[in-house]
Amino acid sequence: MRLICVLMCIFVSLALTTGVSLAKAWQYSFMDSGCDEIDGSSIVIGNNEQYPYFIEENTIKDLKYAYWTGSEWNIQTVDSEGSVGKWTSIALDSQDFPHISYYEYIDYYTGALKYAQWTGSEWYIQVVDFDGNVGRYSSIALDTQDCAHISYYDDNDNNLKYCKWTGSEWEIQTVDSYDTTGKYTSIALDSQDNPHISYCFGGYYTNLKYAYWTGSVWEIYTVDGSPHAGLHSSVSVDSQDYPHISYSNQYVVNSLWYAKWNGNFFEKQVVDTGEAGRFNSIAIDSQNQPHISYKGGSGNLEYAHCTGSGWDKQIVDDGFAFSGTSIAIDSQDYPHVSYYAAKNEDLKYSYWTGEDWEIQVVDSELEVGKYSSIALDDHNYPHISYFYLGCQLGTDVELISFNAQAKGNTISITWHVQTTEGEQIAGFNLYRREMIDEMTSLGEDRYPRLLEDNWQKINPDLITGENPYSYTDSHVDFGVAYQYKLEAVLAADAPEILGTTQATAGQPISFSILALYPNPSSDNLTCLLALPEAGPVELTLYDISGRLVLERRFEATEPTEMEAVIDVSNLASGVYTLRANQGGLEASARAVVLR
Repeated sequence: MRLICVLMCIFVSLALTTGVSLAKAWQYSFMDSGCDEIDGSSIVIGNNEQYPYFIEENTIKDLKYAYWTGSEWNIQTVDSEGSVGKWTSIALDSQDFPHISYYEYIDYYTGALKYAQWTGSEWYIQVVDFDGNVGRYSSIALDTQDCAHISYYDDNDNNLKYCKWTGSEWEIQTVDSYDTTGKYTSIALDSQDNPHISYCFGGYYTNLKYAYWTGSVWEIYTVDGSPHAGLHSSVSVDSQDYPHISYSNQYVVNSLWYAKWNGNFFEKQVVDTGEAGRFNSIAIDSQNQPHISYKGGSGNLEYAHCTGSGWDKQIVDDGFAFSGTSIAIDSQDYPHVSYYAAKNEDLKYSYWTGEDWEIQVVDSELEVGKYSSIALDDHNYPHISYFYLGCQLGTDVELISFNAQAKGNTISITWHVQTTEGEQIAGFNLYRREMIDEMTSLGEDRYPRLLEDNWQKINPDLITGENPYSYTDSHVDFGVAYQYKLEAVLAADAPEILGTTQATAGQPISFSILALYPNPSSDNLTCLLALPEAGPVELTLYDISGRLVLERRFEATEPTEMEAVIDVSNLASGVYTLRANQGGLEASARAVVLR
């Protein structure tokens, strides 16, 4: 069946002319759609620098929506115009009508943030933002006026963006534009309708960051500065308007972490360890206690609830590679979870009855259920938005990160992968092509950056080794921008294209603090710096009053990434600001000391 479906997709790709449609409104009709629209994309969850789609693979993508009537599931196709439906997020308004944010793939460098609203008789669809390639990692919340607030990622500028509906138009802001920031966003609104957003900062070395709107400016915090923290985060706000964040920390043995604002700083704790914590989602109950759904270390769907004195952890559904979880809490403080079950490629739903977990298959048509999002109405009935993939293609290797960095006359490429149980990687191939600084029109107001079509393999032998993998490309020309494509060669299956990244040869490293960990710290605080030049480096630490409490100086002998260890064992508990300086270049980050 899988082979037949792949052949059908290839046949359709030859028979149809790919078109682009950005509908302003959609009249509802139930659609049992097949392979009728091609965007050439491939799903990669948990990526960093790569794009999640490739011209080489042809698949169908629709946005679907399911809700429980009290006796059965009503399933609708919301949007099937073009390639739509990834990174869905759902919220219900005061009439229990669904509002959904999601991403539309258009071409290799172009994508749009879209929004669908049920009016009571039809779906009204808008293109919210179409500025290059925007809209991935979208998250939606509705305010007291039923107006939508959406956080999302800008691929072109590597920024965190936010928009809200004023009642007549969309207001769009850039929340954080420092370096590569804004993936894995999650949004929640407080009692004043102010947004709180958790998100990931960084390329290969990632941190968990948090931003909230004060009413006049964005306040931004680094919640966890340890490397590889912040992939897969979720935020919720309690009755005191304090944020609670669940997130994956892959620096600490791929563990699930939880952070709570106490009024002064974020308190953090480990919830679960042993390859646990990805695809997490958080919700707060009536007692301000967190409930978290997530993928467990054995691939099971797991659930953790804070009792006030500890964490009660349960396996909800055991099986194979559950992902894309989303959680909501009903009026009895019982959890409801939607998720994707990779074993049968289904959308599933589980809820706690008070005694045990009730599990249902919501939709099982071909490959369906990734990027699910759940909300409960006034009857505690679930409403779920999700992604429909028209062909059962599956993926066995997950690309966690993929990064290229110019170093002198070479480009250093690093990547980190994770495989499903039993899958073995024989090695990797890297392909390269030059990027051209030429703009062209592709439809109305669309100006993608063109690429040379000719991919060239750059490694003479299969790349092997251990995670994280690395390769140095020394055959590059100064000032030329290159795009790299990563291929995994599997021991018992066809090769898989995992992702792309890019770099410009000879481009200098930008001065920055890449990571700060562990944060909070009680003894030694490690600062990972990107240094664009040789020369003296100064680190200074200031307390909350602005008083200098510590300083350290050292010499960098070449442009590099360097770790500096700072002894904070003699400092009092509190929030500090670390500032780094080299030759007039400055960077800063927040640090927390706990005793």
